[in-house]
Amino acid sequence: MPLMPGWLYYGLAAIAGLCLGSFAGLLAWRLPRGLPVIAGRSCCPACARPLSMRELAPLVSYVWQRGRCAQCGAPISRRYPLIELAAAVLSVLALWAAGPGVDAVLLALFAIGLLIVIVVDFEFQIIPDTVLIALALLGAAWRYPDLADAGLGMAVGGAVAWVLRLLFSRLRRREVLGLGDVKFFMMAGIWCGIAGLPGFMMVSGVFGILFGLGWRARGGAREFPFGPALSAGLFIVVLSAQLGLVY
Repeated sequence: MPLMPGWLYYGLAAIAGLCLGSFAGLLAWRLPRGLPVIAGRSCCPACARPLSMRELAPLVSYVWQRGRCAQCGAPISRRYPLIELAAAVLSVLALWAAGPGVDAVLLALFAIGLLIVIVVDFEFQIIPDTVLIALALLGAAWRYPDLADAGLGMAVGGAVAWVLRLLFSRLRRREVLGLGDVKFFMMAGIWCGIAGLPGFMMVSGVFGILFGLGWRARGGAREFPFGPALSAGLFIVVLSAQLGLVY
């Protein structure tokens, strides 16, 4: 007999996702700017007033304050509620795919880490090493006890990315894959293993083409961040593997 009804598990997953999404938004703001992650209270970017606990409530505070600072009235970026909502959806999806337990927690944290990569790379065209290291450690926990295959996947993924970087940079006479992308491939190899790397590369390539076309259509620069495509591709492959749809 289940400890709780199914809907309650999903409700708790959504609430946990909102809270994790709030922290993800903080990381996505502070990491690329070199700001301390733990030290220092969150404050309004416009008036620098420290936020109260009520104002830090995920999503609820944004709706209650109608998207504006309670003191100076400056608009609050929609990036915060959107990140929180996305994290809640990803947490529920992780629970649906893995069921209640440690695997669901690892999968949710993995998805939210990829969400940080997407936001930071989209805004700054960098992939924070701190997030990649955390995702690699999560991947090692996820793949235990298949750590040998995870290590081989990391080595092969990094080698393939490095060769692609050299090849396409020479053909295009400019940098195509950054070092952050190479490190991402290494982390992806831990999660996918050897068997999952071809699928990851194929799905990420498709997303990369679609994202690149959208980026150019909106008047973006010639070079576009590849992290969002890599993140989407990796999540789909890992989720599909968890559901037994691939390898």
